[in-house]
Amino acid sequence: MGKNIYIKVYELLSSGQKIVLAKTIRRSGSTPRDVGSMCIITQEGELIGTIGGGILEYRVQKRAVELLKQEETLVYRFHLTDEDLAGAGMICGGDVDLYLEPFFPENTGTISLFKIIKEYIAGNKPGILVTRIEDGISAMDTGARMFIGKDGKTFGTIPGFDPKGINLDKGVPYDLIAFNDKKEALFVERIALEPRIFLFGAGHVSMFVAQLAKMVGFAITVIDDRPKFANSQRFPDADEILITDFKQVFEQLEISPNSYILIITRGHLHDKVVLQHALGTSASYIGMIGSTKKRNTIYKALMDEGFSNDDLEKVHSPIGLGINAETPEEIAVSIVGELIKKRAPEKKKKNLIS
Repeated sequence: MGKNIYIKVYELLSSGQKIVLAKTIRRSGSTPRDVGSMCIITQEGELIGTIGGGILEYRVQKRAVELLKQEETLVYRFHLTDEDLAGAGMICGGDVDLYLEPFFPENTGTISLFKIIKEYIAGNKPGILVTRIEDGISAMDTGARMFIGKDGKTFGTIPGFDPKGINLDKGVPYDLIAFNDKKEALFVERIALEPRIFLFGAGHVSMFVAQLAKMVGFAITVIDDRPKFANSQRFPDADEILITDFKQVFEQLEISPNSYILIITRGHLHDKVVLQHALGTSASYIGMIGSTKKRNTIYKALMDEGFSNDDLEKVHSPIGLGINAETPEEIAVSIVGELIKKRAPEKKKKNLIS
């Protein structure tokens, strides 16, 4: 979808639209998407995002239209039949539980909560959203969800729930936990911040990398010292374009473990400068384009300056998946494919209630 789905929720509610948010909270067997997948169904029936497509999505859309009239939540348990599986190209059966939440713009508390979530996401600050899972919660209920910032601040309320019991640093992105003597449950999700690519170099390969990466959900910062190359005409999808010297730019960048550094400059001297600074950051991915010979030359120069083998093992070089790419477009596909692989979280699933 490109934009974080909770930002889209806030925008739709702020514009006066009623919507239903459908999210996968439990699954077993072969199902189209994993826990945490979400989509929005608008009051006009438009679908934004996906929970897997096919018959599942079709039925959820129909049910969502009914919920907008009933104005209450629903735990929608769906079993994929043999016919459904055949249509989806699967060979094993599966079950999926989805939580369908109608959101109304008249519930100002809900809008305020999602505004705060939007601000945290925009500020690249992590947090956790806790949602009460139960059939029949009114769309106007003000005690159905709570947001907990990494800074410890809480917003919203869930009666009887103590946020101190939530581990903000737990590795799994989603938990479904029993609550209130197991009559209800809580869905705990660590809000996924938009991963950001710092794209050093504004040449032809970078143009296609930016285009593809934006399509699959990365924010893009383009960095080059040539305004003829680093501009919005060549990079219309970029969130930010910085025209500056490679040696100085790191002082103004906020690089976090959610950052990806791509070194695709016009020469190995620039590559060396960027890599030297990149190795001192907390970026989760550092990739450098070029041949093995060029890479080894740069590595030797950096080791002569005091960098270790352990430092250089963090670098993906030559950059990209090994798909025998040749053209700029193909090289971009291989690079973005490697980024997707790196971004994908380890699958850790829990089925804590049935």
